Amino acid sequence: MQVSSPSVVGRAAELSALHNALSGARTGHGGTVFVVSEAGLGKSRLVHECIADATRSGMAVLRGRATEAGATVPFRPLTEALFSLMRAGGVPDDPALAPYRAALGRLIPEWSEGAGHREDDSPIVLAESILRLLSVVGRGRGALICLSDLQDCDAETMGILEYLVDNLSGQPVLLLATIRSTPSPALSLAQSSARDRAAQLMELRPLTDDQVCELAAASLGVAADELPESLLRWLTQGADGNPFVVEELLRGGIDAGALVRSGAGWQVVDGVPRNVPSTVAASVIDRARRLGPQWHHALEAASVIGRRFPLDVLQQMCGLSDDELYTLVQVGSEAQLLEPSRSSPDWCTFRNAWTAEAFAIQVMPAKRRSLAAAAAAAVESLYPDMPGELCQLAATLRLTAGDEPAAGLLFAVAGRRALADGAAASAERLLNRAIELIPAQSHAVQRAEALESLLYALTEAGDVDQALRRGVDLYGSTLLAPAQRAELLTRLAWVCVVGGHWEKAAEQVAIARRLLAESPSPAQFAPLDVVEAHLFTLADNQGDDRAARAEALALRAVRIAEEIPLPATACQGRQVLALLARRRSFEDADVHLRSMFATADAYGLPIWRLRAQIRLATNELMRTGDTEQIMLAREAALSLGAITAGAQADATVAMQQVLFCEFGQAESLAEQLLESTTRMHQESEAQFSLVIKIAVQAHQGRQEGMRRMLAEFRRLGGEQSFHAPVVFGHRAICALLGEDRPGAEAEMARIREWERTHPTIYYQSGRYGLGLLLEVLADRAGRAELAETRAAEASHLRWNLQFVLAAEAVLLGREGDPLAAVKMAEAQAAAAPYPMARHLALRLVAEAALADGWGEPVDWLRAAEQHFHSADVAGIAGACRTLLRKTGARVMQRRTGNSAVPAQFSSRGVTAREFEVLMLLGERRGNPEIAKLLFISPRTVEKHVASLLDKLDRADRRGLSELVGGG
Repeated sequence: MQVSSPSVVGRAAELSALHNALSGARTGHGGTVFVVSEAGLGKSRLVHECIADATRSGMAVLRGRATEAGATVPFRPLTEALFSLMRAGGVPDDPALAPYRAALGRLIPEWSEGAGHREDDSPIVLAESILRLLSVVGRGRGALICLSDLQDCDAETMGILEYLVDNLSGQPVLLLATIRSTPSPALSLAQSSARDRAAQLMELRPLTDDQVCELAAASLGVAADELPESLLRWLTQGADGNPFVVEELLRGGIDAGALVRSGAGWQVVDGVPRNVPSTVAASVIDRARRLGPQWHHALEAASVIGRRFPLDVLQQMCGLSDDELYTLVQVGSEAQLLEPSRSSPDWCTFRNAWTAEAFAIQVMPAKRRSLAAAAAAAVESLYPDMPGELCQLAATLRLTAGDEPAAGLLFAVAGRRALADGAAASAERLLNRAIELIPAQSHAVQRAEALESLLYALTEAGDVDQALRRGVDLYGSTLLAPAQRAELLTRLAWVCVVGGHWEKAAEQVAIARRLLAESPSPAQFAPLDVVEAHLFTLADNQGDDRAARAEALALRAVRIAEEIPLPATACQGRQVLALLARRRSFEDADVHLRSMFATADAYGLPIWRLRAQIRLATNELMRTGDTEQIMLAREAALSLGAITAGAQADATVAMQQVLFCEFGQAESLAEQLLESTTRMHQESEAQFSLVIKIAVQAHQGRQEGMRRMLAEFRRLGGEQSFHAPVVFGHRAICALLGEDRPGAEAEMARIREWERTHPTIYYQSGRYGLGLLLEVLADRAGRAELAETRAAEASHLRWNLQFVLAAEAVLLGREGDPLAAVKMAEAQAAAAPYPMARHLALRLVAEAALADGWGEPVDWLRAAEQHFHSADVAGIAGACRTLLRKTGARVMQRRTGNSAVPAQFSSRGVTAREFEVLMLLGERRGNPEIAKLLFISPRTVEKHVASLLDKLDRADRRGLSELVGGG
């Protein structure tokens, strides 16, 4: 008989809190609610009610669940949740999700496009992708994602879950997660998140006696006062406030004839057992026995497999026909013992953990071992390759059967597969289990291979310290040949390089080289050479000798890697060579990058191909100021779903937008980058996002705004990062816009000092352009310094070239050479894409031109004054006006807004821009000249003149000129 309450009893406060949380999600103020309790206290019922509430309000609902049998299957609850989304109508085809499709393809097969695990796949990228997907799904209506039984959650899902908890507050998404109260990583996360107020924690308590009575009455369809006192006493004493047990006791009592209904209502028959666990178990087993011995035996066999079990494995174990298997599922479901698996139609699951445990405790140990062996054999027979979680299932069954070596070997296979899928944490757990079970003496080679895979898993997980400890074990182990140990230590060294652990990396390289000394292998020396080349390139106190050694190592590695071939190593080496070659020639760097692109393309390495494309585009952008190639590379990153590479392209674009004075666009893109990189714990990328925001403020002369960004940059450790010199360069720009020449020169000195002891990463910080111009203007640099700077490849980059040419113009003017003005015209042509820099150079050079009597300094100052006045950079605009007055030139009085127009003209409707045109008409300027000075088109000037003639009632331009004293 179906016995359950139609309403939720004793959880009014929890239901109200969930309702409010759903309302918050619908308005874009989402979050996380953890529901924690022991088994049977009503977590699932609260989830059911919350889903019903969300559905009624039109919210999107996703639902997934972890299972004990699949605890190390990466992302199971999330995969199930996304499948539920697809069944409900599919994943939205939203352009905002385009960059994340490839990452989400790990969970949504339709989006994988045949791509396997990629080298730059990251749990953080996947977490961000899921967050973006949920945000899109919930846009305008809200979304609810329910993840149940997270005490059995895999490590990868836990990482995603922690990320979501930290970042859902501003999203239209509510995450509802249920966890048993036994210790688990999920419970620790729930408790710590609640302490940090990042999530709400609901801890369900047992029902009170009154609530137990209310639940019993609702379940039996009567009023509480109609129930016998003996029944209520039996429930309150036996159920211990557990709603599930209350319902099970009622169901068991009815099925056993101990609780009957007559004309007088419900009556209790004497002799009802008092022990709750055994009573519940007895109720379950009794229902199974009523189905018949065949089905009872099949359910016992299923419980040995686990709470979830594959139907065809059970079928082979028990010798069931297809019809008998179908009947088992049907009668088991009708008896409320089984239910179909939501995620896998060929699997089935026990209705709850209590049911599975009730069957399992009835199976004697010897029979359990026999059934487990039969189940493992069935899995291996039906699925020789044992895909997905079946390999882990077979391993668990072999362990239950007592065959530890076989179980260990299967756990090792499962661990290697998890590693290949990018689930490093699950791989680590599985491989550690394998090493515990595989005997060292009889299976020495297999154990060594498992240990080797574990080391790879640790390095993939970024656990450098643990990997190093296990690496030491391997180094001293006799199980691996020296060449194998050297290969692993090379990998360890690379992990140390990526993590910035230079000394540890050097130690691993040295050990690996000693191991390879007696039996040198080119295939193993090449990856080792690449690692050491990176060390020489990136470590502090770099000199020419270290750079030469790095280049020699990288060249040797590339030659070997391209012959064998080792395409990834070849790409890695070309990347180092391109970085080194930029010091001599960006064209030489491009040669390496094009080779890297071709290798990646030939061997199907899309991420390496994209890295080459982005670097080629960046070099082109710095040489010419042309953004076409970097925009194409950015689109390629989006189409490939390479989030990290795409962010690098975005950062390059945003910084270029600063130089183009597209400040609004640059700041918006930088803010997006800062948000995502901070959320994804990408420290270096977050620092550079702040560099862009610093540049936005600096290039507008906003010192206070720049100081705020600098404080945040320091907080993130930016001043100790490779980004420091470019920040010094932007601070110099800001100082110049505030007419603080000594401050700018001090920043240039900081750049020179930094680059004396650090690798040169940035070539547009000022050392190869603006710094030279400042030194020439201060008469501290001459022809020798100019020649030295021009010999550097970086001086030919377009941003730098404008300042180098301006410096040369100043030197020519100082020498009385008439070519000075020509050289200044070349400088202005180079500066064409950079409005702020172009006018800054005009202001700086005009002062020298006035002193030395060359060029058109008055026109330059007027143009600079107009630009900086319009840009609201008061310091440098005022300096331009001061210099103009010293020349005796007429200076336009500057005001802002309506106050810029005198009353005699504003009363006639003259605008501020029209008044500027009028003042220039008073100086007898022609339309083309006015257009040039005001940075508008001649046609626009014509329109302003026509408007002025109408508003001021004048017949011609001369009449307008006379109004402002033009004579």
